Amino acid sequence: MPVEDLATLEHKLQKRGFRRDDMLLHECPDCKEQALATYIIVGKTGGRDITLCLACGKSRSWRSAADANQRVEDDKFDLRAFLG
Repeated sequence: MPVEDLATLEHKLQKRGFRRDDMLLHECPDCKEQALATYIIVGKTGGRDITLCLACGKSRSWRSAADANQRVEDDKFDLRAFLG
């Protein structure tokens, strides 16, 4: 299931301050395709990393607190609901 609304999702991510971590696509752990894009935001109160597979559409997110270098996965993350 390719991401059909990629331009809309990227526009909404940019409006919220996210940027692409790098322009390389990485391997998706779910579908094994080289199609995983990473978006990040970092601020004084912490940060968030979001990955989106452009091949299968699976998204995941990790949060980090300002005082810790440890990231915690947001298990119930839904990208479209987050950007809604």
